[in-house]
Amino acid sequence: MAEYRLQWVRMTKWLLILAPIFMGGLTHALVTEDEPNNTSQTANLIACGDTVYCADLATTGDLDHFRFHAWMQDSIIATTVPCDGSVTNTVLALCDDRDSLLTVNQNDGPGLFSEIRYVAPRSADYVLRVLRHPAYPDCTYSLILRCPIHLPESYDYCTTPRVIPSLPYYDEGCTAGMTSQCGTGAPDVFYRFHHPATGNLYVTVCSDFFDARVQILGQCCNEFMDDADTGCNLGAELTVWFLPAGDYYILVEGTSANQVGYFSLDVSAQLPGCPAPGPVVLGSVGGYPLLDWPEVTGPSYFVVWYSPTANGIYDHLGTTPFTYFVDSSGTAAHTRFYKVTSVCPW
Repeated sequence: MAEYRLQWVRMTKWLLILAPIFMGGLTHALVTEDEPNNTSQTANLIACGDTVYCADLATTGDLDHFRFHAWMQDSIIATTVPCDGSVTNTVLALCDDRDSLLTVNQNDGPGLFSEIRYVAPRSADYVLRVLRHPAYPDCTYSLILRCPIHLPESYDYCTTPRVIPSLPYYDEGCTAGMTSQCGTGAPDVFYRFHHPATGNLYVTVCSDFFDARVQILGQCCNEFMDDADTGCNLGAELTVWFLPAGDYYILVEGTSANQVGYFSLDVSAQLPGCPAPGPVVLGSVGGYPLLDWPEVTGPSYFVVWYSPTANGIYDHLGTTPFTYFVDSSGTAAHTRFYKVTSVCPW
């Protein structure tokens, strides 16, 4: 009971925050879902600022797709919210125009709903894919899409860092006018990022204006990990080997108090391959093929493929965040060959 009360409080808070979007804001349009939209090719066209009102995921395995255009460095903010009091457990995924998965989220929205925050790496069409957890009876939701322009912000304190949404990442900044909180006496700028799995991290700070230094911190102005002060003209190149999964800070500053100026930042990672699903067991439920596989550590998203022959070309059948899949498009009497691939957050 306490868990449901907490979910209700969270949803009420979100509804109060998001209420202006539903109350006639001229920059927002209310649109409705148009089936079929189960694939990227049949995705509904929407625009930044739109709200998809009361979409439906009524059947098991149903997917909703919404295509929109975002400009480079726009902040893509997509949120699923209740429709007429629904408590749908949604899963929200963002894909690019090459159908590559960029990020997945399940419960960062109000209650059991989802929210994705992602900076568009380039000007292109993007696709939002919405699923629901079959264990929850509610199946309706509304989807709010916002794409505010990425504006400079004050990030000279480790308590207000610029958040790196995903890797690889590129940014341009300036330390002039910032404060000095830790490290050398030079002005600081802070970034915060999540390292999803143990792997190698590569950080490059380039500058023609000042002698730069870069550090990796495990906590706010604490837990020093590694640093570098040479490389890329007057900048610095840092490699951290076998960095454990976790949240970290990047501190960019000058090597001395009088070293300030413009810089660019590149951050990338070498991460392990995504673990493959275990042996897929084929069964039947309600006359439909049921694919089931053991739990594996790491993947948060699975893609199911099929072919009419064992050696044929496999076509995309569906996606699921769970370790099972019901092929509701065919019956157990049909000859089909399946394979399942996994997608990790990185």
